Amino acid sequence: MRKWIIILIPLCFGYQSIAAQDLVSCTQLLEDAKEAYAAGMVELVPDLLLPCIESGNLTGNPRQEAYKLLINAYLFDYLPVEADSLMGNFVNEFPEYRAETSDPSEFVVLLETKLRARGIDPNQAIITKEELKVPEERTSQVDDRSRYRAPFIYGNSMGFLLGGNATLPWIVERYSIGDPALDEGSFGIMPGFQLGATMNLLLNQGIETSFGLQYNLTRYSYAASPLPYSTYDYQESQHHLQLPASMIFKLNPESTGTSVYLRFGIIADYLLAVSGEGTRSYTESLKDVVVDKTNIADSRARLNLLGMAGFGIRIPFEKAFMFLETGFTSSIFLVNRAENRYDSQDLIWLLYHVDSDFRSHQLSFSAGMAWNL
Repeated sequence: MRKWIIILIPLCFGYQSIAAQDLVSCTQLLEDAKEAYAAGMVELVPDLLLPCIESGNLTGNPRQEAYKLLINAYLFDYLPVEADSLMGNFVNEFPEYRAETSDPSEFVVLLETKLRARGIDPNQAIITKEELKVPEERTSQVDDRSRYRAPFIYGNSMGFLLGGNATLPWIVERYSIGDPALDEGSFGIMPGFQLGATMNLLLNQGIETSFGLQYNLTRYSYAASPLPYSTYDYQESQHHLQLPASMIFKLNPESTGTSVYLRFGIIADYLLAVSGEGTRSYTESLKDVVVDKTNIADSRARLNLLGMAGFGIRIPFEKAFMFLETGFTSSIFLVNRAENRYDSQDLIWLLYHVDSDFRSHQLSFSAGMAWNL
């Protein structure tokens, strides 16, 4: 008996010494992983920390830090499946953990998704063991990566858009070369288009702020009978540079799939160029008078502000999402410059067209792609 005791005592001390060395080694690896992550070498973090997490050589707060650092590295390196799987283990081990202000938004969204998947309110302070139970069938589906697609995480994004529009101006006060009360002139809709770039910044899970730069071609027509013996058709084309700024409110903020949202904001608008053309006809068989494209920039306001509202959906892909959006804009100020109403001699004396005071309404439909930054 004494012989076995003499043999076992050195073995026990030897095992404790090896375990202590492993703990010191993993503690140092955690510090090395932090430095690698801060330096942008996120691909090194899994090699440094995964063995320590799997072996259990890190415990308590260091283990929690290692989990968070590894999950963030996976998210940064566009490895959503690995991040999702590891977040499931993290929530199982640390169910009491709640998002902190220093946590990246993508980490927060994934954490709250995992908590809600277990029927837990992310704002709940006390977690019971019963709340952590996950059906065996559901767990097996998560572990089977061949059948599992990680949820998309909406974060800061940048992309492009293009689409069509239709503009219908609204008359504030009517003017005419004849009697305005008898001139039943009216605006008509003509197609235009817009294209540009957009950037979305995540404020929280349900709200984003959005900025952009876009080109907008606006076209519309005007038909009138200023005199009893004459009618005319007028078309106008406007080229705009626009700076939209808006807030996006998600109607289903917890969804990691298709997202539905509302948009409200304002657009700073600069008129690059504008031209007008038209044809005047007589009620009797006289030859039509044609006015070719005429620069009328002096008759239009160069700067304007537009209010905007929109409704859209986002369809996620692996690292990007496609969006479809319909929007409505309305100019806050008059489009025409009243003091220059009679400056265009060709339009007035050849076409018989005089600007009324009007604002602009536009309905648009856009499609685009955006990539998570």
